[in-house]
Order: sequence, then C-alpha cells, then structure tokens
Amino acid sequence: MPTETFFKLNPEKRERICACAIKNFAEKGYTGTSMDSVAKGAGIAKGALYRYFTAKKDLYLEIINHLVDEIDRYVQDFLAQRKGQNVFETIRDWLVAIYAFQERFSSHRKILCNILYQEDLEFKGEVLAKFGKLTTHYTRLLLQHGIARGEVSEEIDMDAAGFIIESVVDRFHDGASMPFLDHGFGLYQQPQEVINRKADLVIEAFRRAFGTPPAGGNNSPRESKEED
Repeated sequence: MPTETFFKLNPEKRERICACAIKNFAEKGYTGTSMDSVAKGAGIAKGALYRYFTAKKDLYLEIINHLVDEIDRYVQDFLAQRKGQNVFETIRDWLVAIYAFQERFSSHRKILCNILYQEDLEFKGEVLAKFGKLTTHYTRLLLQHGIARGEVSEEIDMDAAGFIIESVVDRFHDGASMPFLDHGFGLYQQPQEVINRKADLVIEAFRRAFGTPPAGGNNSPRESKEED
C-alpha cells in the first residue's frame, strides 16, 4: 500500500509517478523494473519514491489497483451506452470491440500478460483475483438484467453461465492477439469483419444455451429465416 505521503501529493505528480511505473512494468515486467528506473522516469529522487512506497511490491500493487479502476470506469461507460440493449447484443459488442480495447489498454494488457505467462510472482493470485472479480461482477450483472427483461432463462445456473461466458470472452480476445490461444477458430490478427462473423457464432451459442426460447417455437432466428 502507498504511504499517506503519497496521497498528500498533488494529483498531477501522483499521476506522473503512476504513468512512469505503468510504462516500466509493461515494458520490463515486475522483475526487470527497479525503483530507481521509475524514480528517474518520473523526475523524482529514489529516496522520495521510497517515502511514497516502502517496497517495489507496494508500488506494483498500487499500479494494479490503478489499472483495475481504469478498466472499471471504461466498462461502466460501455454498459451505460448500451442501457436497455439486449444482453446478448451487449456481449457481442464486447467481443467485437477487442481491437479498440487492446489499443486503449495496451499497457494494461502487457502487464497482465507478463504476470500470466512470463513471471511467477508469489502474489500472482492476488493480482489476477483483482481482474477476475471485476469481470465476474459485470458478467453476473448482465445476466441478472437479462433475466429481469426475459432475455435470459431464469433456470440457468448463474455461476456456471457466468463462468462459461467469461471464459469464452477471455479466450476470444486472447485468440485474436496470440496464435497459441486461437486453437483453430481463425481469430488471430483477422480483420474486423471476420471478428464480427466469429462473434455472431459465439453469441448464437450463448443464446441457445442461456437465452429464453423465441416466441412461436424453439428455433433460433437464424433457423427460422433459413426455413422461410
């Protein structure tokens, strides 16, 4: 945790220190980042940085909290713009926004990928749990809204449905940027129109698994159109 001295700094200086730390952790990882490099980049003395954070771990965890808060605000705005929209269309929008999301949060993603795939930190679970809780919260919120509006079946197991949707969305986004996580679905570095078509397939599966049957029968809208 930061010391009280850090919180007494003016906001511009706090933001400058955080921005420099994010840059270092994203480019060099936790192990390769030093307090000295962060202090130099932020234009402060290393001794001053130690007055704000007693150890590199404290600085790192504060940066993780900072990143999670930024993503939280982004998601809140994302959902607010889609208030009243069908829950499955909102999940589709989240899937197809992968390139915009990666561009907006490129440093965040590098830091997360470092701890996921490259660095074996003793507090790895603590860090990943912060991101995981955020995703779980909003996935459950979407499902609850979908049930309230009659779009999602009341009979679903909320925990299981949330787990499945979160897992697929994560793998969809990872597959678009990392070939070893694509597993033949054809997402890696594909143009937006291909991402959109693949997202339609995923959403159709979600509708069948968790959605309420459409009026007039159990066929999906796509099936009904083909039958016509």
